[in-house]
Amino acid sequence: MRDILKGEGALAIIVLAVLWQVASQYSTPMFFPSFGTIAEAGRELLSNADTWASIGVTLLRVLAFLVLSFVLSCALGLGAAVSRRFERFVVPLVEIKQGIPGVCWVLFAILWFRNMEARIGFVVIIAALPTFFYQIRDAVKGIPRDLLDMVRSLRPSFAQLLRILIAPAVLPALLTSWRINVGNATRMTIMAELLGGISGIGQQLRQAEEVFRMDQVIVWTIVLMAFVLLSNQLLSAFERRALKWRASEGLRHD
Repeated sequence: MRDILKGEGALAIIVLAVLWQVASQYSTPMFFPSFGTIAEAGRELLSNADTWASIGVTLLRVLAFLVLSFVLSCALGLGAAVSRRFERFVVPLVEIKQGIPGVCWVLFAILWFRNMEARIGFVVIIAALPTFFYQIRDAVKGIPRDLLDMVRSLRPSFAQLLRILIAPAVLPALLTSWRINVGNATRMTIMAELLGGISGIGQQLRQAEEVFRMDQVIVWTIVLMAFVLLSNQLLSAFERRALKWRASEGLRHD
């Protein structure tokens, strides 16, 4: 977030804001509402208890189903890392999933499941699974064999092996996968709520679109953007704390 608000990032945001405000002077609020109109819509929405209920429902769905996808992916990724036969079985299924567009999975969920939570859970779990799976599998397979043999020679318990070797080895990859999947899961949840939801931010966006309230659409978009940015900031803070042993800049140079 700090990188966005300084230097070239700040300049890009300022230019975009100026262009938007100029466009609002020559257009109707249905297309380019002014910042004043957006601010008033934000005040109106955020003072409503139903708004906060919708935000809570959507964010709870995103986080809960991401955790379920992560647990399932860990099992599949670890299995693929330690068993070539299992890897040959599961990787083609994951690759087939990658070739199917996200909107198709939303339509499948609508047709297959009657329960709204089951629909959204299915979509989010499926959407997040490949990234989690590949990162976990590759991180475990990337542990040097010599290092693994050296640690095993000390006869550690499984808990000690997990804490001393496996967890530090896979943590950077897991954090990367979480960064990617927070955004992916948020988009898929909103898509599912838009197409077949009766609650949540997606349903609120559909209602705003039906009455041509672009200002409300912008407010809901800002809420979603703030959630993703805040999630990334929390992950970055955890990463700095958990991976203090890593060089801060690595090979970077400006």
